[in-house]
Amino acid sequence: MVYTSVNSVRKATGLVWTPKNKKLAMEILDQRIREEVIKVKAPSNKYISDLIKQFHKDKIMHLSRSSILRYKRIYRYFLYEDLPLDDVQLIRMNILKAIEKLHLSPSTLKKLLSDLKGIFKYAIELEWMDKNPVVSSMLPVVKKKEIKIVTAEHIEAYKKFFEEDGQAHIGLIIEFDFLTGLRIQELIDLQWEDVTPRYFIVKGKGSRDRIFPLSPFPRVAEILDELKRMDFYKPVPVKYQPTLAKKLRRANRILNNKYPDLKFDGVTFHVIRKGAINNWRRLGIDTEVRNILAGHTSAIERQHYLSVPDIELLESRISNITKI
Repeated sequence: MVYTSVNSVRKATGLVWTPKNKKLAMEILDQRIREEVIKVKAPSNKYISDLIKQFHKDKIMHLSRSSILRYKRIYRYFLYEDLPLDDVQLIRMNILKAIEKLHLSPSTLKKLLSDLKGIFKYAIELEWMDKNPVVSSMLPVVKKKEIKIVTAEHIEAYKKFFEEDGQAHIGLIIEFDFLTGLRIQELIDLQWEDVTPRYFIVKGKGSRDRIFPLSPFPRVAEILDELKRMDFYKPVPVKYQPTLAKKLRRANRILNNKYPDLKFDGVTFHVIRKGAINNWRRLGIDTEVRNILAGHTSAIERQHYLSVPDIELLESRISNITKI
């Protein structure tokens, strides 16, 4: 652990000593010297409270309920003290102290810090501060996990389970998600007025709406017709994410015992979305179209969604090449 000592007063920086942290540690020491020895501190017109208010109004209020709650958690964890925005080192030290206390998993911490970095990036765009207090050396290294996906075999098991359970519409919704790759909130937000004979409109993440065509996916149109005949007020008659997620978890517990080889444990709607995107790849849908359908970038798809190509995909893609 790195400490700074000024006038015989020793303070922790919250940094582990590595070569990449050397510059950051020296900046923290320089900040202490300026404040405690030189006693020079420039006045600031903007504070963290101003940034939270402006950022939330401009960037967050129109997002989903779950996204709003995530950003409120970031404010509570890292921006609890109303510091002047021009005191970058003090803000950074506060963030480092918060990291020490939180004991979050590396993946969760990395996500929260990435979002926090985006908040301060907006402050720089507003010209309220010059430097971002969140730097790359603060982000934990996360080992890439094996990407879990589902297959058509999983979907058929879900449909049978929910049909026998008297909730056939939940099985249809899961199949619909496997074919369309919608996020769980996008499923919940879908309304009948969003559906046309040729496509339906997806209310995407960050208010970025997109369309999903129906003619290349006739089964999707069939599912929508079946749900319509059930006379629900919207295609997915659920108001909140936890309600739908709870039904899936209950099915997972039972199906995991019934079909242990399929490994239902840990399947979420996000995993089903990943299954959809990998299924599109197996069907030969190219990267650009997959990303338009899914509403994300190719970099996100490559890092978080694609499983290792299976042998059938590889064989089909090189079948026209002359054998060596």
